Amino acid sequence: MGIGVNGLNSGLNDTYSALLGGGAGSGEVGGASLLSDYASIKNGSYGKMMKSYYAKVKDAEEEEGSSKNGSKAKEKDAASASAARKFYETATGMSALDYSADNIDELYDKVSAFVKDYNSMMKAASKSNNGAVKAQADALNDYTYQNYKLFAKIGITMNADRTLSIDEDTFKKVNEKTGSTTVPTVTTLFKGIGSFADKAADRASTIYRKAGEGEEVTSAKAKYAGSTGSISSGDKTDSSDKGTSKTAKDAASAASASALYKSVEKLGAMIIDDSNKDNVFDVFSTLVKDYNELLEDTADSKNSNVIKQADYLKSLVSSNKSAFSRLGVTVNSDKSLSIDEEKFMEADMSTVKSLFSGAYSFGEKMTDRINQIYRYATQGDSLNGQTYNSLGGYSAAGVGSTLDTVM
Repeated sequence: MGIGVNGLNSGLNDTYSALLGGGAGSGEVGGASLLSDYASIKNGSYGKMMKSYYAKVKDAEEEEGSSKNGSKAKEKDAASASAARKFYETATGMSALDYSADNIDELYDKVSAFVKDYNSMMKAASKSNNGAVKAQADALNDYTYQNYKLFAKIGITMNADRTLSIDEDTFKKVNEKTGSTTVPTVTTLFKGIGSFADKAADRASTIYRKAGEGEEVTSAKAKYAGSTGSISSGDKTDSSDKGTSKTAKDAASAASASALYKSVEKLGAMIIDDSNKDNVFDVFSTLVKDYNELLEDTADSKNSNVIKQADYLKSLVSSNKSAFSRLGVTVNSDKSLSIDEEKFMEADMSTVKSLFSGAYSFGEKMTDRINQIYRYATQGDSLNGQTYNSLGGYSAAGVGSTLDTVM
């Protein structure tokens, strides 16, 4: 919707009159009115009103443009759903690979397949008439861009059309200078919970659900549902004896996830050094308590997604068992934690700092999983205003995120 210069001037005059004139007649434009108008401009209230007015105009224009383009959040998109499902399967398979330098040829083949399926999904989403699918693809593209430096190290380039390209020579020579027995940058990007591939898989799952109106890409029996939020008859419960359901609300797990989130956030935001050990221990002890309570609550959950995310969280904790042991923290056989105060107070606080500070840290990955548990336990509610938005998008949480950081 275009606005000419004359129209804009007229609109500004009309808006100025409407906002500050109060409908006064021509005879009332006296000194008092001018002083009142000047005061409104000087104290900023006029500017705020103008900003509010044109924000509403912009929203109306965007809504009109969306309608003209046929972009509807509930419109089914079989092409995007199919491409997202294929990419999801490829992305989730990346963690099982051998990331040793001796396996560079197979790694190249698998990463090339990842790039190919990523491109197919992004191309399909760019043509989608489903606004939610496009929004998810936009978020994934933004996340990919945030990792472009890491991708460049292994010969992966972002193209103008939002696809990726991979250079075989650069990829296969990435370890020649370091002589490392593993391929660290490739491992960081594609292996394990919290990696780029892991978060991209989560985004693909969301694209699949949006494209198919509520279905999960992880369901073996997934079919397009008739309306948003509904599920196919074969997907209402899992096959376990617990009678779990993907849609069962779980207030207990949501509450304990919220408590643990706050503990992790508090630890990540505080000063962590040897001079502050007492305070660090108090917060860490609370974190251990909250984590154990979350495990107890999720173990009793009727929501299969909550259970699955809790299993991921336990796996993440187990993978950091060695670091925890240096702090006097034991990972028990049931994956719960125990903390020895004496050993903790003797430990080097740099270990705590490395666990809970920075991109790709344990604390950051832990926060992502806690958010997932909370989201599924509350059926889509966000843990706080800075986490999951109404379209399922992700923005950085307090502790930090690789999405910063996605997803």
